[in-house]
Amino acid sequence: MQSNLHPLDPPHAWRIARGSSSAGQFSRTLKELKIRCAIDLRRALSSDGAAASIDFSGLGIEYHNLHLRSSDLPHPDSLQQFVQILDEAPRPLLLYCKRGKDKTGFASALYRHLVVGEPLDVAWQQLRFVPFGHRPPKHEGPHLFRKLIEQQQPADLRQWIQDEYPQIFHDGVARGEICPLSAAAENGRS
Repeated sequence: MQSNLHPLDPPHAWRIARGSSSAGQFSRTLKELKIRCAIDLRRALSSDGAAASIDFSGLGIEYHNLHLRSSDLPHPDSLQQFVQILDEAPRPLLLYCKRGKDKTGFASALYRHLVVGEPLDVAWQQLRFVPFGHRPPKHEGPHLFRKLIEQQQPADLRQWIQDEYPQIFHDGVARGEICPLSAAAENGRS
């Protein structure tokens, strides 16, 4: 098995660090967990999709590469796409990034709230140092997002992500408070 592997919502979802394991090792892990959907949260150029070393289709796995930034607030398009994938993806699914702690922790917290229905303060435990290894320095994006949610107090986070977050994000970019990476740039499609 891989490092930093944790059940997220067994048997429906798992989280893991992709790390430097070989394509063969990672493929075996996907088979062992019976994964039907893999969500690679790394930038496109660092993704398994770019490397083309794993035959997700041949393994019967729906593969998505979607960069959810951990260094700043996520782009609204990426966040909306992530929520849509969570709603539609076959199970079990696997969330992963290189180390399985920052982007994966953020995505895992959103999963636990949006899919499992955990209160946000409980879901945010997916970003703990122990046992996941999350470290806020240089990875403040999830915490900025949580602070924004606490300020806005949306009744329905899904609806807020769809309807209100895009304008809040773009206003923050205009004020110079948010680094203006586009979803296309984040995902390697400049």
